[in-house]
Amino acid sequence: MDYAFFSQFLQLSSPKTLIILIVLVGIFFVIKKMYDRQISFSLRMLFALFVGLSLGFVLQYLADYPSATAAKEIVWYAEAKHWFAFFSAVFVSFIKMLVIPLIFVCIVKVIIEIDKNIKISSLLGVSLFWILFSTALAAIVGLGLAVMFDLGENIALSEGTRQIREITTLTSILQNLIPSNIINVMSKENIIAIVIFAFLVGICAKNVSKKEEYQKPFESFKNLVKTFYAIMMQMTGAVIHFMPYAVVCMMANVLLSNGFEAIKIVGVFILLTYAAMFVMFGVHFMLLLSQGLNPLVYFKKAFPVLLFAFSSRSSVATLPLNISTLQEKFGVSSAVANFVASIGTTTGLNGCAGYFPAMAAVLVANLLGVQIDFSFGLMIVLVAVLGSLGIAGVPGSATMAASIMLAGIGFGENFMLLSLVLAVDPIVDMARTASNVSGAMTSALCTAKNLKTLDKTLYNQ
Repeated sequence: MDYAFFSQFLQLSSPKTLIILIVLVGIFFVIKKMYDRQISFSLRMLFALFVGLSLGFVLQYLADYPSATAAKEIVWYAEAKHWFAFFSAVFVSFIKMLVIPLIFVCIVKVIIEIDKNIKISSLLGVSLFWILFSTALAAIVGLGLAVMFDLGENIALSEGTRQIREITTLTSILQNLIPSNIINVMSKENIIAIVIFAFLVGICAKNVSKKEEYQKPFESFKNLVKTFYAIMMQMTGAVIHFMPYAVVCMMANVLLSNGFEAIKIVGVFILLTYAAMFVMFGVHFMLLLSQGLNPLVYFKKAFPVLLFAFSSRSSVATLPLNISTLQEKFGVSSAVANFVASIGTTTGLNGCAGYFPAMAAVLVANLLGVQIDFSFGLMIVLVAVLGSLGIAGVPGSATMAASIMLAGIGFGENFMLLSLVLAVDPIVDMARTASNVSGAMTSALCTAKNLKTLDKTLYNQ
């Protein structure tokens, strides 16, 4: 009875398991000390990545690199994997917990806080078109590269056979986008329906605010939304703060569960991410050419901004330099530069919300043995575009975007398959951020050109 209690209930029947957990607590203590000494999040993530890999390698070595079947017979190995999976799952559950309320409040807040002096029918419409259009192109690029190189195709991380997805009619897809029961779609994580509902709430609230008798109540509603947004940001920041701890467990668990073969995914994913970044630069050049703007001039003047974005890994930190460059070097009007660049830091992120979640979706689909057809690809692009509206201002936005993507295409329960990819997040985040900022600058230039507020003489100097 006592043995069953430790082996089946506590999963702690071997002294080796206890030693591994003590080592894990020691690693957590080191990460905590790194935080106390204000060591950057990037370095903590890299440290967690290295330690998690090392821990996984050592445990694999001690177990003599067992096969999946043999691993189940090694008590301490199975128990260690159980505890690593537990800590990883807790972190993932907290991330998924935030998705639905975060999408809703972010979209409502963006709409109701639009400046009264801005013509929504022109500036908002044109800027959002370019921002979301570039995001759609980024999703197509990520989807194309992942499919072309069979990302995850030959890695057997899970059992199962290739499944043929049921073909759904276009009218059925469109009908399912309309949230007939908002509580039901929230429980089913129907991301697109939630985005549509949030847009309707924001637009209607904005219209109601124009009526004199509702102006005071609207201010209360606006303050409520801002307060709820601040609370969600606080919660999100708290969850993301624990990501280095989760990365250690994720990396160790992936190696214990899948062996060294799983490492193949990381190298290919990183290479494809950087390939997507360069392809998107080319796409941005083509968008500028379509508006009669010289892309070489753009690259020369935008290079310092893109370099800062690449090294800082922060679109928000790059914003002041972005706005000043758009105004002073490109001749974009103040209104367009400030509005579009600001929106571009929180909406339509080409890297974080475009090609990254699209590649993640293909990776998970291939790992699960799900056939990727045209309708599946179309859904990936659609979820990427609409989901990009729901991660506004979120730290670790790519993690949230990936979660939104998997939930949107019906793979929400398989988020753990991205453990290895999320563990190398600092490496791929540099490429993603450069793409985010370039997409925002390109959208601002195209918007200014369309609205005839671009000084082409200054642009070409």
